[in-house]
Amino acid sequence: NQLNILISLLYGLSDPYDDNYERRFRRWAAMYDGTDKATPNYDPEHRVIRSMFNGSRGPLMRKATGLDWAGDPIEIEGRFGPGHGERTFGEMLAHFEEYTDVVGDCPLNLEATHLGVVAYMITGEEHYRNWVVDYVDAWMQRTDDNGGIIPSNIGLDGSIGGAADGNWWGGCYGWGFTVTVPQTGQKANRPACYSRAHYGFGHGLLLTGDSSYVDTWRGVLDKVNENAKQEDGKTVYPHMHGADGWYDFRPRPFSPGAHDVWYWSQSDTDRQRVAGDKWVQFLGGDNPTYPEDELERGLGQLRDRMSRMAADDTAPDTRLSDDMNSINPAVTEGLVRLMLGGIPVGRSAHTLHCRLRYFDAQKRRAGLPEDVAALVEHMSDDEVTVQLVNLDPVRERHVVVQGGAYSEHKMGNVAVEGGAQVDVPGDGSAFTVRLAPGSGGRLTISQDRFSRQPTFTFPWDR
Repeated sequence: NQLNILISLLYGLSDPYDDNYERRFRRWAAMYDGTDKATPNYDPEHRVIRSMFNGSRGPLMRKATGLDWAGDPIEIEGRFGPGHGERTFGEMLAHFEEYTDVVGDCPLNLEATHLGVVAYMITGEEHYRNWVVDYVDAWMQRTDDNGGIIPSNIGLDGSIGGAADGNWWGGCYGWGFTVTVPQTGQKANRPACYSRAHYGFGHGLLLTGDSSYVDTWRGVLDKVNENAKQEDGKTVYPHMHGADGWYDFRPRPFSPGAHDVWYWSQSDTDRQRVAGDKWVQFLGGDNPTYPEDELERGLGQLRDRMSRMAADDTAPDTRLSDDMNSINPAVTEGLVRLMLGGIPVGRSAHTLHCRLRYFDAQKRRAGLPEDVAALVEHMSDDEVTVQLVNLDPVRERHVVVQGGAYSEHKMGNVAVEGGAQVDVPGDGSAFTVRLAPGSGGRLTISQDRFSRQPTFTFPWDR
């Protein structure tokens, strides 16, 4: 399920030297880069993943059925609570009656590039990197050819809308994917095509340092919002497109991935899209109580979820795979923002983007040493400011500070508040801070972001 995928994709941050981890990602990446002939998901000539339905058994090259989506029959009433309110297995099948057009490529397949990114960061072998860049570049070109809006269907010959009667907005989960809810007969919009595509462009940035990947997704946001209109004296923005043009107009601008675009670019213009975000405000010098507020919120979530876990009396055979996600007590979003200066990965299993990462120099492991706290207070395009504090009143701690989750940011010099300014030694990927008992300090670190090739390798092994 989603949690297992997330753990697998991020596991290398903790133990990149696990032989089984390397073996698995070599196998999984081969299913998508064209090297595993038994699973022909990818067509390297046309640079397409050939179906939305893909995996270890290859692509589904026909229209999907409800049974393809729902799987084997199961009991529903009195046992399971499906997320869309189905009461019988028949209603589960009916839910997917319109989810048929899966042949051809779609933006959701950009998530497969994470497999190539992980394989590259484990092994350093260029063919994994080359496949990811080549495939993401294909989507950049398609977006440009479609007037700046990412199409939701690509034919097997690489043509826009080629598997959806020539409609760029077609296909399952496409821009025009409006379906009927079988229980109510009401219409529901489900254009998942654009919900995670930007992570693929982030992979292009991570592997090349080329900001044009960010420009592409920013352009998608701008192009969609150019079609805003006035209703009752207010501006509304489209989120869907079909045979009759744009629809599903809402009061807020179209903004999937807006936080990521700002994070990757660090431009003032992109910051304006997310100016209402409390974390963004804190990093800009406003909202000074955000760290305490976020910590209290996270602890409150933790207590609530532990309480709900204790009160849960369901049996394992009455839970669907996602049922427990809402009470997962591992609340890390605030810690990722505050300690790493990063974008939380959430349940979407995307690559961790952060400004700093820490290692315990004495225990030779990933993560902050015991009793050490970190707070990223400010960041811009070329520098980041962090406070490091050793809460242990007796023992000193040694913290290795790395530029980025995968050593992708080169660090130039470190200015210690009230003290010296020193150059980061070696290749600029990491440096060590010795914290005396009960001490702390504020460091301002210059960074050349996305200038190094990403790797899982720990600092002392590079």
